[in-house]
Amino acid sequence: MKEKIYTIPINEAYDTPCECPLCLLERKIEQEAVEYALGAAMMEPDYRVLSNEKGYCRKHFEQMFKKPNKLSLALVLDTYLEETRKEIEKYRKQASSIKNSSGLFKKNDAAAFCDSFSDMLEKKEKSCIVCDKINYTMDRYVDVLLDMWATEPDFKSKFEKSLGLCLPHMRSLIFAAPKKLSKKDCAQFVSGLVEKQCSELGRIQEDIHRFTLKFDYRNRDMDWGNAKDAPLRTIEKVAGFISFDE
Repeated sequence: MKEKIYTIPINEAYDTPCECPLCLLERKIEQEAVEYALGAAMMEPDYRVLSNEKGYCRKHFEQMFKKPNKLSLALVLDTYLEETRKEIEKYRKQASSIKNSSGLFKKNDAAAFCDSFSDMLEKKEKSCIVCDKINYTMDRYVDVLLDMWATEPDFKSKFEKSLGLCLPHMRSLIFAAPKKLSKKDCAQFVSGLVEKQCSELGRIQEDIHRFTLKFDYRNRDMDWGNAKDAPLRTIEKVAGFISFDE
């Protein structure tokens, strides 16, 4: 079957030996989104408006800070902080009025204010334009992957020969399978995926256990096998991709 532009990234990810090809895709989307936020997005008014409104989570602010372009980051922070101050200013009068309440009303007013204010702050904390981009694109990739599995024998074989997925991306596929696949295909896919994951988790378990054994002096002559990087691969398998290079 002729490869389509939207299937190329998935095929490329599955051609790369790793614990989770979907993590490779997600990581690429994240890197491009962070670079874009500090680059071309500076010249796009619509993006700047959205950036000021949604902002970025702590993780992606940290990634942006570690990039060399500090002026772009400062511009992002300046306008985002301006919008954030406006939001918080809306609560100033209400917060001040609590002091003029009395007795039970004062307690109830303070509690209601705290609930409302903390909800607003929680929404801001969880709001992130990069996370939104990642989640939207990964949802599309999950749909394409399931379609490829059902219609392209070559990819199905590639999928079955892979090292499996991390648990978060396994959940994404399991969640989407009933919506994207026929009942028959869904049953076959889920059964095969669970079988594959059990096997791959067993492989990882052997590696991480061997890693622990190597710290016993009695096993100093034991061969490392594939265990030297087992802690990293185990984390990637159960929680997703992690990086130390940023």
